[in-house]
Amino acid sequence: MNAFNIHKSFRMKAERGWDMLYVAIDLHGTLVKPGHEHIEFYPHAIDVMKWFNNRSDFKVILWTSSHDTEIKSFLGACALNGIHVDFINENPVEADSAIACFDKKFYFNILLDDKAGFVGETDWLLIKTLLLERDAFEASLKQPTSCSTHGQS
Repeated sequence: MNAFNIHKSFRMKAERGWDMLYVAIDLHGTLVKPGHEHIEFYPHAIDVMKWFNNRSDFKVILWTSSHDTEIKSFLGACALNGIHVDFINENPVEADSAIACFDKKFYFNILLDDKAGFVGETDWLLIKTLLLERDAFEASLKQPTSCSTHGQS
């Protein structure tokens, strides 16, 4: 399964030698529960955000139509929970090229948005599990292997 394009993004990063992956995350209905009165993160959202934030090869882009005052409140809630976003509604790192123009649509690899089918109540756990499995796999690749010497003297 290629949940939210995550597996494919890791594969393409390795194949193409990319230094960075960009994840665009919607605010209301995706990262936090709907409602503009208070900020309540979905279960496991903070854990996944910390995973993204702890990797030097990930940038998090907040993808929102919220007003500046709401964004400031959200950024405060992020700071209280030990997480951050790198950019808001833009990706200033990826420049236009001969085959792509990012003037009106910024570049990202992974999109997490309730309007694109993301379900905050369940999908953060799915992503968290996928990333933990990936970490375990990557750690196993770094373990030294021992050679068997059975039958040799």
